[in-house]
Amino acid sequence: MVPILLYLTQQGMSQLKIVNANSGRIHEYENTKRKLYQCYTRIYFNKQCLRKKVIPSYAKMKIPNTSPAAKFTQHKTQFLRIKDELKYLHMKKQQLNTKLYQLHLLLANTWGNTWQYIKRTINGKLEKGTKTIYQTLDHKLHKLTLEQINFPKAHHTFYPRIVNNTDITFSSKETELLEKGPKYNLHNKKKNWLMNLALEA
Repeated sequence: MVPILLYLTQQGMSQLKIVNANSGRIHEYENTKRKLYQCYTRIYFNKQCLRKKVIPSYAKMKIPNTSPAAKFTQHKTQFLRIKDELKYLHMKKQQLNTKLYQLHLLLANTWGNTWQYIKRTINGKLEKGTKTIYQTLDHKLHKLTLEQINFPKAHHTFYPRIVNNTDITFSSKETELLEKGPKYNLHNKKKNWLMNLALEA
Protein backbone atom coordinates (compact mmCIF):
# COMPACT_ATOMS: atom_id res chain seq x y z
CA MET A 1 0.00 0.00 0.00
CA VAL A 2 3.05 2.38 0.04
CA PRO A 3 2.50 3.70 -3.55
CA ILE A 4 -1.06 4.69 -2.64
CA LEU A 5 -0.01 6.63 0.45
CA LEU A 6 2.77 8.44 -1.46
CA TYR A 7 0.33 9.42 -4.17
CA LEU A 8 -2.32 10.65 -1.76
CA THR A 9 0.00 12.67 0.47
CA GLN A 10 0.60 14.99 -2.48
CA GLN A 11 -3.06 16.03 -2.31
CA GLY A 12 -2.59 17.71 1.08
CA MET A 13 -3.11 16.98 4.77
CA SER A 14 -6.91 16.70 4.40
CA GLN A 15 -6.50 13.73 2.07
CA LEU A 16 -3.94 12.17 4.41
CA LYS A 17 -6.52 12.15 7.21
CA ILE A 18 -8.96 10.37 4.90
CA VAL A 19 -6.29 7.74 4.23
CA ASN A 20 -5.90 7.07 7.91
CA ALA A 21 -9.66 6.98 8.46
CA ASN A 22 -10.46 4.65 5.54
CA SER A 23 -7.35 2.48 5.35
CA GLY A 24 -9.25 -0.32 7.12
CA ARG A 25 -11.71 -0.58 4.24
CA ILE A 26 -8.90 -0.63 1.71
CA HIS A 27 -7.14 -3.41 3.61
CA GLU A 28 -10.44 -5.28 3.81
CA TYR A 29 -10.86 -4.96 0.03
CA GLU A 30 -7.29 -6.16 -0.55
CA ASN A 31 -7.70 -9.17 1.78
CA THR A 32 -11.03 -10.10 0.19
CA LYS A 33 -9.49 -9.87 -3.27
CA ARG A 34 -6.57 -12.04 -2.10
CA LYS A 35 -9.00 -14.67 -0.79
CA LEU A 36 -10.86 -14.57 -4.12
CA TYR A 37 -7.65 -15.16 -6.08
CA GLN A 38 -6.74 -18.02 -3.75
CA CYS A 39 -10.19 -19.47 -4.36
CA TYR A 40 -9.55 -19.25 -8.12
CA THR A 41 -6.27 -21.12 -7.76
CA ARG A 42 -7.90 -23.89 -5.70
CA ILE A 43 -10.70 -24.26 -8.25
CA TYR A 44 -8.10 -24.49 -11.03
CA PHE A 45 -6.11 -27.11 -9.12
CA ASN A 46 -9.12 -29.32 -8.39
CA LYS A 47 -10.43 -29.10 -11.95
CA GLN A 48 -7.04 -30.12 -13.29
CA CYS A 49 -6.97 -33.07 -10.85
CA LEU A 50 -10.32 -34.27 -12.22
CA ARG A 51 -9.19 -33.76 -15.82
CA LYS A 52 -5.89 -35.60 -15.29
CA LYS A 53 -7.56 -38.20 -13.00
CA VAL A 54 -5.10 -37.74 -10.14
CA ILE A 55 -5.89 -37.67 -6.42
CA PRO A 56 -4.49 -34.82 -4.28
CA SER A 57 -3.35 -35.62 -0.75
CA TYR A 58 -6.41 -34.08 0.96
CA ALA A 59 -8.78 -36.39 -0.97
CA LYS A 60 -6.95 -39.66 -0.34
CA MET A 61 -8.98 -42.15 1.70
CA LYS A 62 -7.99 -45.55 3.05
CA ILE A 63 -10.33 -48.54 3.00
CA PRO A 64 -9.01 -51.61 4.86
CA ASN A 65 -10.62 -54.14 2.53
CA THR A 66 -8.47 -54.89 -0.53
CA SER A 67 -11.15 -56.53 -2.65
CA PRO A 68 -11.81 -55.17 -6.16
CA ALA A 69 -15.17 -53.77 -4.99
CA ALA A 70 -13.47 -51.92 -2.11
CA LYS A 71 -10.82 -50.48 -4.46
CA PHE A 72 -13.54 -49.29 -6.85
CA THR A 73 -15.43 -47.65 -3.96
CA GLN A 74 -12.24 -45.99 -2.73
CA HIS A 75 -11.48 -44.63 -6.20
CA LYS A 76 -15.03 -43.35 -6.62
CA THR A 77 -15.10 -41.78 -3.13
CA GLN A 78 -11.87 -39.86 -3.69
CA PHE A 79 -13.15 -38.25 -6.88
CA LEU A 80 -16.46 -37.47 -5.17
CA ARG A 81 -14.47 -35.65 -2.48
CA ILE A 82 -12.83 -33.46 -5.15
CA LYS A 83 -16.21 -32.68 -6.73
CA ASP A 84 -17.66 -31.71 -3.34
CA GLU A 85 -14.64 -29.46 -2.74
CA LEU A 86 -15.32 -27.74 -6.08
CA LYS A 87 -18.96 -27.11 -5.11
CA TYR A 88 -17.83 -25.56 -1.82
CA LEU A 89 -15.22 -23.39 -3.61
CA HIS A 90 -17.78 -22.08 -6.11
CA MET A 91 -20.09 -21.12 -3.23
CA LYS A 92 -17.19 -19.38 -1.49
CA LYS A 93 -16.28 -17.58 -4.73
CA GLN A 94 -19.83 -16.26 -5.03
CA GLN A 95 -19.80 -14.95 -1.45
CA LEU A 96 -16.41 -13.27 -1.94
CA ASN A 97 -17.54 -11.67 -5.21
CA THR A 98 -20.63 -10.24 -3.49
CA LYS A 99 -18.57 -8.84 -0.62
CA LEU A 100 -15.97 -7.47 -3.02
CA TYR A 101 -18.66 -5.74 -5.09
CA GLN A 102 -20.09 -4.03 -2.00
CA LEU A 103 -16.64 -2.88 -0.89
CA HIS A 104 -15.89 -1.64 -4.40
CA LEU A 105 -19.04 0.53 -4.43
CA LEU A 106 -18.29 1.90 -0.97
CA LEU A 107 -14.67 2.75 -1.75
CA ALA A 108 -15.53 4.18 -5.17
CA ASN A 109 -17.99 6.58 -3.53
CA THR A 110 -15.44 7.49 -0.86
CA TRP A 111 -12.39 8.05 -3.07
CA GLY A 112 -13.91 9.03 -6.41
CA ASN A 113 -11.45 9.01 -9.31
CA THR A 114 -8.56 8.14 -6.97
CA TRP A 115 -10.11 4.73 -6.35
CA GLN A 116 -9.12 3.51 -9.84
CA TYR A 117 -5.43 4.08 -9.02
CA ILE A 118 -5.77 2.34 -5.66
CA LYS A 119 -7.58 -0.58 -7.31
CA ARG A 120 -4.95 -0.99 -10.04
CA THR A 121 -2.17 -0.98 -7.43
CA ILE A 122 -3.89 -3.69 -5.36
CA ASN A 123 -4.69 -5.83 -8.41
CA GLY A 124 -1.14 -5.58 -9.75
CA LYS A 125 0.37 -6.72 -6.48
CA LEU A 126 -2.10 -9.59 -6.01
CA GLU A 127 -1.87 -10.84 -9.60
CA LYS A 128 1.91 -11.04 -9.31
CA GLY A 129 1.62 -13.25 -6.23
CA THR A 130 -1.13 -15.35 -7.80
CA LYS A 131 1.04 -16.08 -10.85
CA THR A 132 3.61 -17.68 -8.55
CA ILE A 133 0.88 -19.82 -6.95
CA TYR A 134 -0.27 -21.08 -10.37
CA GLN A 135 3.30 -22.07 -11.24
CA THR A 136 3.59 -23.99 -7.95
CA LEU A 137 0.29 -25.78 -8.59
CA ASP A 138 1.34 -26.76 -12.12
CA HIS A 139 4.53 -28.26 -10.70
CA LYS A 140 2.51 -30.13 -8.08
CA LEU A 141 0.10 -31.45 -10.73
CA HIS A 142 3.00 -32.67 -12.85
CA LYS A 143 4.47 -34.48 -9.85
CA LEU A 144 1.10 -36.09 -8.97
CA THR A 145 0.66 -37.20 -12.57
CA LEU A 146 4.04 -38.91 -12.63
CA GLU A 147 3.31 -40.66 -9.32
CA GLN A 148 -0.24 -41.87 -10.00
CA ILE A 149 -0.69 -42.43 -13.73
CA ASN A 150 0.31 -45.93 -14.85
CA PHE A 151 2.48 -45.39 -17.87
CA PRO A 152 3.03 -48.39 -20.18
CA LYS A 153 5.95 -50.45 -19.01
CA ALA A 154 8.96 -51.10 -21.18
CA HIS A 155 8.73 -54.27 -23.22
CA HIS A 156 11.05 -57.05 -22.12
CA THR A 157 13.19 -58.78 -24.70
CA PHE A 158 12.71 -62.53 -24.34
CA TYR A 159 15.36 -64.96 -25.47
CA PRO A 160 14.40 -67.48 -28.21
CA ARG A 161 13.11 -70.80 -26.90
CA ILE A 162 15.28 -72.78 -29.33
CA VAL A 163 18.97 -72.24 -29.97
CA ASN A 164 20.14 -74.54 -32.77
CA ASN A 165 23.85 -75.27 -32.31
CA THR A 166 23.87 -78.10 -34.88
CA ASP A 167 24.08 -78.24 -38.64
CA ILE A 168 20.59 -79.75 -38.84
CA THR A 169 17.85 -77.55 -40.29
CA PHE A 170 14.47 -78.09 -38.64
CA SER A 171 11.21 -77.84 -40.51
CA SER A 172 8.48 -75.44 -39.35
CA LYS A 173 6.50 -78.29 -37.72
CA GLU A 174 9.57 -79.56 -35.91
CA THR A 175 10.42 -76.06 -34.70
CA GLU A 176 6.84 -75.54 -33.52
CA LEU A 177 6.98 -78.83 -31.60
CA LEU A 178 10.33 -78.00 -29.97
CA GLU A 179 9.08 -74.55 -28.91
CA LYS A 180 6.44 -76.22 -26.73
CA GLY A 181 9.17 -77.10 -24.28
CA PRO A 182 10.34 -80.29 -22.52
CA LYS A 183 7.10 -80.60 -20.48
CA TYR A 184 4.96 -80.99 -23.56
CA ASN A 185 3.30 -84.44 -23.77
CA LEU A 186 3.78 -86.10 -27.17
CA HIS A 187 0.70 -87.71 -28.68
CA ASN A 188 1.74 -91.09 -30.07
CA LYS A 189 -1.81 -92.22 -30.79
CA LYS A 190 -3.42 -91.78 -34.19
CA LYS A 191 -6.43 -89.55 -34.77
CA ASN A 192 -8.85 -92.50 -35.10
CA TRP A 193 -7.58 -94.37 -32.04
CA LEU A 194 -11.03 -94.27 -30.41
CA MET A 195 -12.56 -96.25 -33.29
CA ASN A 196 -9.82 -98.87 -33.07
CA LEU A 197 -10.27 -99.06 -29.31
CA ALA A 198 -14.00 -99.73 -29.80
CA LEU A 199 -13.30 -102.53 -32.27
CA GLU A 200 -10.67 -104.08 -29.98
CA ALA A 201 -13.07 -103.94 -27.02
